[in-house]
Amino acid sequence: MLDTRFGVYERYIVQWVTATNRHNEIIVLGWCVRDTDDTQWATLFQHEDETVCRKVCEMLNEKELTNVRRT
Repeated sequence: MLDTRFGVYERYIVQWVTATNRHNEIIVLGWCVRDTDDTQWATLFQHEDETVCRKVCEMLNEKELTNVRRT
């Protein structure tokens, strides 16, 4: 995914996981890391803490950049 603020491509992104309660209010249940190169945007990791998901996402994107530079 291209971050238009910085012009940086990030394959993996963090997205919130939500549900609605009986009053149709949206509730954030947790966070997940998704693969934007997958046609179904596969969920690779899920956790209730956003910080944990952001760290995993960071590591995956760093690995992706390292792999691209080697080829």
